[in-house]
Amino acid sequence: MTVSILVPSSKIELTGEIQQALILAKQQGLAIGHIELGVSSTQYLLIQTEQSELVIGSDLWSCSSRDCDCYIEYHSDQLNHPIKSNTVYLGMRDGARWLDIWTHSQSVKTRALAYMVESQPSEYDCHLAWIVALLSLDFPLEDSLTLARSKMNVSRETWPSDYQYFPQPVLEHKALGISVGWIASSFQQPFGNVDETQLGLYPVVDNVEWVEKLLKLGIKTIQLRVKDPNVPDLEQQIIDVIELGKRHQAQVFINDYWQLAVKHRAYGVHLGQEDLEVANISQLHRADIRLGLSTHGYYELLRIVQLKPSYIALGHIFPTTTKQMPSKPQGLVRLALYQALINTIPKVNTECQFGYPTVAIGGIDLTNAEQVWRCGVTSLAVVRALTQAESPQDVIRQFDDIMQSGVLSTEEVMDVN
Repeated sequence: MTVSILVPSSKIELTGEIQQALILAKQQGLAIGHIELGVSSTQYLLIQTEQSELVIGSDLWSCSSRDCDCYIEYHSDQLNHPIKSNTVYLGMRDGARWLDIWTHSQSVKTRALAYMVESQPSEYDCHLAWIVALLSLDFPLEDSLTLARSKMNVSRETWPSDYQYFPQPVLEHKALGISVGWIASSFQQPFGNVDETQLGLYPVVDNVEWVEKLLKLGIKTIQLRVKDPNVPDLEQQIIDVIELGKRHQAQVFINDYWQLAVKHRAYGVHLGQEDLEVANISQLHRADIRLGLSTHGYYELLRIVQLKPSYIALGHIFPTTTKQMPSKPQGLVRLALYQALINTIPKVNTECQFGYPTVAIGGIDLTNAEQVWRCGVTSLAVVRALTQAESPQDVIRQFDDIMQSGVLSTEEVMDVN
């Protein structure tokens, strides 16, 4: 599908900056052949496909903020004023730090990124070009803003991959009305470590029978994900799988139902982004429960790492039918980029100084598992690859064989994507 970036003639110099950003994206393995640059016949910058059009304005040239989908503002002081839903406010001074502020398109909640180094006016064109290039590559706005801000801290020829160069998602800000619903302070202790030697293959199943069957086949990490909260025997299923985990000395995670997990002293809980908003993180921590968290991109990854979870799930990697997903498939190149970032995140109170265990999830089977594994992840989460197999034992053996292979180089990831 062709994507057209049409730059207004009054700001045509942006074209070169956008081209430079796209070239660097291509060097990481991201496809840019379907993206073409041209001149807009309007006062706005347009990102067009056959199905959609994104209208972008900015105070870097003369245009109205009224008729655009996204207005990017570099010269403003809106910190104590209402945030317009179609406007991104960049470089707002907030004490000793600066903020980039916007409204999330789905939740309609205010979000912000915090960073310590102020951008100079000479950098504005480059920053905006990166936002536009990333949006054209189908990164969501929150990830485009996150990457564009981190790009300002590295050289022109470098794709940002080190945690120290990235902004930090703001979790609490009274004036902006930002509150994540869970407490994460500098005093928050890390959640308990998982045994990475037992992570490997990580089945996600929806009933006790499958948990028992797979544990008997030697699986050491597994997740119970019951989608229907009205299942009559839900609590008993959770009790049973917790007991099975203890009997087989396995790491059993309960998806979503954190209250029951706490009540019955589960080993671990896995939460998605939506579940995280309503979970009592402090209660989970006091119960000494391991915590795994789902992420779907740069912003969410940097947001939840502030909780210091037991592991981070990255997905969904390929199209999947097992769950309705709010995001698009990430693919192998983005998976490798997320893993590279995670490898640089400092940890505390652990033997390993950097990085978190990672679980790749979404559409993984024997046909693509080697490519996923060689992106450097710690674990492969699978669903249908086991539950629809004629011989789960044979499939487990084949996955084990795959996970004896090494990690792909950047060039190899580009080749297989």
